[in-house]
Amino acid sequence: MEKTNKINDLLLERLQRGDERAFQRLFEEFYASLCLFATRYLGDREEAADVVQDAFLKYWHRHTDFDDFRKIKSFLYVVVRHACFNLLRNRNLRFRLSDELIRDSEQDFQNRVMEEEVHRIFNRAIDNLPMQMRTVINYALDGLKNAEIAEKMQISEGTVHAYKKEAYKKLRVNLKEYYYLLPVVLFLSEKC
Repeated sequence: MEKTNKINDLLLERLQRGDERAFQRLFEEFYASLCLFATRYLGDREEAADVVQDAFLKYWHRHTDFDDFRKIKSFLYVVVRHACFNLLRNRNLRFRLSDELIRDSEQDFQNRVMEEEVHRIFNRAIDNLPMQMRTVINYALDGLKNAEIAEKMQISEGTVHAYKKEAYKKLRVNLKEYYYLLPVVLFLSEKC
């Protein structure tokens, strides 16, 4: 956790100076999660991608205003959420989105942000695995059995099992700072 905080502090410092590479890193870090978040509201991936890109532009125009990395993340999620609500209001879908519904959905919003954050951290840990292990884990997360994974990768089932076992060990180590994710990793490793 401390290492992550130092990295975020360095990134924040570069962002405040207007470093475009730092902005690209921030974009890569949160883009997929924010798109998933927006898609859950809008039901349309392209529209969600537009909303997220607009949110990043709004952030960039105000990048010097942020003195804490968590505030950037919060800003992006709130801007995306409000943009989604505005789009839903403008669409005049089958139901009217009232202010009361928006207030009632505050807890839902917090839950979705937390869910997307967990998704982002977990996927980043998977992306840091060696390629063969990462491929095995991704197939396993897609619901494939060891035999199916072995067939797709043209390796033995024993090798698939060994890769999964080693990958779960590495994930436990890499996610130890995020103790709240360990039950997910433990659950997955039981399915070896």
